[in-house]
Amino acid sequence: MSPFFSQSAWLCLTATAVLGGMLFYRSKSPGKLWNQVLCLAGLWGGACLLNLSLLWSLLLLSLSCFFLCVCSSDQEFLPVDQKAVLVTGADSGFGHALVKHLDKLGFTVFAGVLDAKGSGAEELRKTCSDRLSVLQMDVTKLEQIEDAHSKVMEKTQDKGLWALVNNAGIFHFPIDGELIPMTSYRKCMAVNFFGAVEVTKVFLPLLRKSKGRLVNVSSMGAKVPIQLVAAYCSTKAALTMFSSIIRQELCKWGVKVAIIQPGGFQTSRYLSPRAR
Repeated sequence: MSPFFSQSAWLCLTATAVLGGMLFYRSKSPGKLWNQVLCLAGLWGGACLLNLSLLWSLLLLSLSCFFLCVCSSDQEFLPVDQKAVLVTGADSGFGHALVKHLDKLGFTVFAGVLDAKGSGAEELRKTCSDRLSVLQMDVTKLEQIEDAHSKVMEKTQDKGLWALVNNAGIFHFPIDGELIPMTSYRKCMAVNFFGAVEVTKVFLPLLRKSKGRLVNVSSMGAKVPIQLVAAYCSTKAALTMFSSIIRQELCKWGVKVAIIQPGGFQTSRYLSPRAR
């Protein structure tokens, strides 16, 4: 009998048809779909040509099913239509990159910047969509926070704010804690802790309205003592504790609170007015 009509060959052809049909049914991305179909077709086509034994064909079938489960997940991104996100400290670094990414995903993004006429703000205007709003927002100045709040309310109307990302922060020159000037301690605390708390308090009503989420960017230095950065780590430890407490207090309102504690990254966070 021709090898193409052997028992294992029929199994290969049947499995190809079944798995291909499942991929067509489950796939949400055409590009991903065709990649998977081609891979499976090539795999099972090779099995047919080689006329593998029934045992090896079953093994190949098992591997293909595993491949299907791994690569054809039903998980989908949340719909982003008309969801609004405010990110502070968007002049550079994490905040700048996050604003671009969220805009690319389709969110309505409010980028809080220290200098609305600076290079970082101008780059965001040039590279992002018209959904982006750049807001003058020094987190140490209540009047600028309240002005930003008014503009966000005007644009979101009754939908509220889906997420607030407290990313604004500054660093200080690495030196023994004994030698760090008190002005540096106060500046770090003003931006990294009090600024985040002030922004949170002002925008919480909008988060409650949408049952949104509060994301505070802290640091691994909040948990691990790191020499030479006593002022910075102390402020991030305060922010982490504040976040942990307010998470419990806001859960009854349906507002989620997340803490991000990144490791060491080179961003423009030193004690410079443009670094906040």
